[in-house]
Amino acid sequence: MNITKWLIVIIILASTVFGLHSYKTSLKEAANAQAAMMPEMAATVTAVTVSNISYQKHIKVSGEVQAFKFLMLNNELAGEITRLNAASGRVVKKGQVLLELDHRDEDARLMAAKATLMLNQQTLDRNIELQKTRGISEEKVDQARAAVQIAKADITVITTAIDKKTLTAPFTATVGIHTLEVGQYLDKNSQVLELVGVNDFTWIDFNLPQFYQELDLASTVEISPINQDATFAASIIAVDPQLSRLSRHLKYRAQLPASTLALKPNTLVSVIVPIDKKSTVATVPDLAIKRDALGNYVFVLETGDNGTYRAKLMPVELGERQGDHVMILSGVEAGQLIANKGSFKLFPGMKVYLAEEADPAKTQAVAADVSAQ
Repeated sequence: MNITKWLIVIIILASTVFGLHSYKTSLKEAANAQAAMMPEMAATVTAVTVSNISYQKHIKVSGEVQAFKFLMLNNELAGEITRLNAASGRVVKKGQVLLELDHRDEDARLMAAKATLMLNQQTLDRNIELQKTRGISEEKVDQARAAVQIAKADITVITTAIDKKTLTAPFTATVGIHTLEVGQYLDKNSQVLELVGVNDFTWIDFNLPQFYQELDLASTVEISPINQDATFAASIIAVDPQLSRLSRHLKYRAQLPASTLALKPNTLVSVIVPIDKKSTVATVPDLAIKRDALGNYVFVLETGDNGTYRAKLMPVELGERQGDHVMILSGVEAGQLIANKGSFKLFPGMKVYLAEEADPAKTQAVAADVSAQ
């Protein structure tokens, strides 16, 4: 009796399992049939070919334009300005008289000193003649000779004082803005004029931390003026022999022709300095990169059927960014076709159609025509 009951239970369970299996199989077949009737999912994207570029790692530091020559001209002696030949902002030549102070007193003393020298010289000449005939002692001749030397020294002192009241340009320079006027009295050791030397070159000084490799003389750096996109090549002409004790930076001086870039002294500029050797790396548009918590990827497009492609997810290692492109250190190679605009719609194995990317120039021309109408 018990065996019969167990057989009945087993038969019922087997029938139930067989029925469920048959039902599941029928559903799967129906789903497959329905899927076969539906078209495969696909997406349309633009594509770019991975290209290689020559790249050298750089850093950007601040630099300062230095004057070729700079001098704050002071007057050693006091006096009233009687001549002024240095207009603000004008270029003056080397040796040109810039400013002259009143030296009438010195002129009068100079005339007197010259007269004294003449008299003493005549006295010395007479004494020398008398000494030949034993008509005068040697002591008198020595005194006359000393008087001549003293008179010459007095003339030198007075002439030097006059020269000190006449300020001349020590080099060709541009005169700084000043408020000097003829008749103005200047006390001794006053700051009179600011002179900035004129040169055919522009000098830029900048500093690099000590952990960067030292640049060689004649190395090339790029100079970028503030608020400008243009860069200008400059050559290293001097390297400081020691590091700064405070910052542990090494100072450099770069030079470029003033005809290429003429800037005022103390102007701040950006200096783009190479800190590594040149290398060849792949580059792709930033739009082509898919980023998530697991890493960075691009979709490589592999040739499919009937002019279509298949998307293959490829992990990549990113480098630095330049404009709207990103350097790829590993993962893809030059010549590979990758999805660009619209790549966010893709998943691995998906069918892909390529769309032609609009030409910006043509788009602007069409927009201009529409506006004109």
